[in-house]
Amino acid sequence: MMLPTRLIACLLMATPAFLVQADAQENQPEAIKQATLGNTKNVHRAGDLFFAGQLTADDIKPIAAAKVSRVITLRTDGEIDWDEKKAIEAAGMTFIQVPFRSPESLTDDVFDKIRELLRDQTSTTLFHCGSANRVGGAWLPYRVLDEGVPLEKALTEAREIGLKTPFIETKALDYIQRKQAAPEMDGEQSVKPGINQGFKDPDLDVDKMVERFELESREVYVARNQIIDACDIKPGSRVADVGSGTGLFTRLFSTSVGENGWVFAVDIAPRLVEHVVKQSATQGLDNITGVVCAENSIGLPDDSVDLVFICDTYHHFEFPKSSLASIHKALRPGGRLVVIDFKRIEGKTRQWLMDHVRAGKETFRAEIQDAGFALVEEKKIADFKENYFLLFRKSK
Repeated sequence: MMLPTRLIACLLMATPAFLVQADAQENQPEAIKQATLGNTKNVHRAGDLFFAGQLTADDIKPIAAAKVSRVITLRTDGEIDWDEKKAIEAAGMTFIQVPFRSPESLTDDVFDKIRELLRDQTSTTLFHCGSANRVGGAWLPYRVLDEGVPLEKALTEAREIGLKTPFIETKALDYIQRKQAAPEMDGEQSVKPGINQGFKDPDLDVDKMVERFELESREVYVARNQIIDACDIKPGSRVADVGSGTGLFTRLFSTSVGENGWVFAVDIAPRLVEHVVKQSATQGLDNITGVVCAENSIGLPDDSVDLVFICDTYHHFEFPKSSLASIHKALRPGGRLVVIDFKRIEGKTRQWLMDHVRAGKETFRAEIQDAGFALVEEKKIADFKENYFLLFRKSK
């Protein structure tokens, strides 16, 4: 399944003007560039994210003029002699403090919170501390784990931004290593560790993936038009294709939602999302955004989509409870969830599927219902022999 697009990890709910179009030039995370915000110290920028040292009260006006709407500070109480929070909020911006200064105060919770905030890219943000030292270190895990930037490159960028304190760098690198080695999300253990590791490979052979997923021997490929019809998508809808893979259904949804709708191609594989974005641009499909998601979240804002579509991907959810919670939040009230997956029946199902798919329909259905979804119906697809189609609705 599941780098901004810019490839993006989180996106805006309102008008498509904010959303990154299927543009072949926007297939990598934003480059770091020097910038200015009044007399604020050590300012750099990556897209809608500014990094900086300490601002002064005189800098608030040029910061607001740069359309910054959210200020995140890592400074602790008492480090400056004026009320930054009051001044920022008086200028109509949101102020968020995630303080740390000493080694013992730089905890996993700090890194987790920063990553969560930075995944929300609905606002132009100023991310600062005293010199940008702490900013560089706190941003490093997000750059690697959420945007898929190679560690060596991300570390060079973090130092360019301002990272210079050894304990911050050491703690950031340790956090990254632990998250990559054995991710545990919100206390939830992976139900099938490593199942998605190959998809994260920066050298993933996309052409082989297309040959594997878009061929006549694959049931969902043969039944693709029946599946689209069964989804009953209204023009103007916003659809999240979770586990979008090579973009087979993303492209079909693009036509279904029409020029006033939007489709989010959500996948954990950066190379596959890049492929979908490039191919969409080639085909003139300008209502698609690519989203590289985390292992435990689809990375979309609350109440942002009408339909979440998961085809032959739910069994790849390492953290189904957390992932379903993110889906529940992303769906608008009454929003629908479609899950297509493989039957798993002893004595009937192929051995490869028995070994690959961790559980059968009843188990998956129970997990989804426990997450706040009501089963609407199991739809019959004429060409299905190994798959099933479950339609749910957000119920609470």
